[in-house]
Amino acid sequence: MSDIVKDRAVVLKTYEYGESSIVAVALTRSHGKVRFLAKGARNSKSALQGIARTGNVCDVVLYYRSDRGLQVLKELEPVASFETSNGDLERLCLFQAGLEIVDRSIVEREAGEEVFDLMEMFMRLLPAAEDPWALFFAFEIGVLKASGSFPSTAACGCCRKPIDHEAFAVEPASGLVRCRACGNAKAKTLSAASSSFIACTERLGVEAARGASLGRAERKEIGELIHRVFASHIDGYRLPYALRFCKGVNGQ
Repeated sequence: MSDIVKDRAVVLKTYEYGESSIVAVALTRSHGKVRFLAKGARNSKSALQGIARTGNVCDVVLYYRSDRGLQVLKELEPVASFETSNGDLERLCLFQAGLEIVDRSIVEREAGEEVFDLMEMFMRLLPAAEDPWALFFAFEIGVLKASGSFPSTAACGCCRKPIDHEAFAVEPASGLVRCRACGNAKAKTLSAASSSFIACTERLGVEAARGASLGRAERKEIGELIHRVFASHIDGYRLPYALRFCKGVNGQ
């Protein structure tokens, strides 16, 4: 017996199903990541045509069964979509990369409200962020924190001394943070600027990065570290296609 449930959802990706329907993979606020079938959504006369698009935030009503892998959509009402004032390709790519990261990092039916709220905030702040890459890295750190995979930067994991506004090193595989004195060959040593940015966003969240700006060297350093943490702790993770495309556009 199906229950009728209402939830808010961010559409992560869609694919065609049958002759006229689509399946949407979505992150919902209360039910984690779910797949739902939108019957007839590709039919030109369907009220659902073009609504369940990748990146849209929607209010959905589902015929929901916890033992079923594919839920059935009853109703869908668009709430918001990602838009930039001038069609900024870089920000569009980073937003798409964020959707890919959530899709690959979250197991179906898992994820609490924290990840959904993080996704909505990233979507809201990205169009006007001072540096879209800084906001994107803060978003990635937030996703890793939600999964328990990003280390605390408050103190050295070896000597336990507080790390205050100084460069530190991180071991991606173990998640151990080391102060400068305790660093070793396994740890990725960061510059003072990169360390400060990571520590700030790790403590204060994605909103703290809305006015931040990173140089090319810091972008490279922070991006490589985050990628190594994802690859070490998230099964099946690979660099999002949209991120590779974005780097190609910008010659990175």
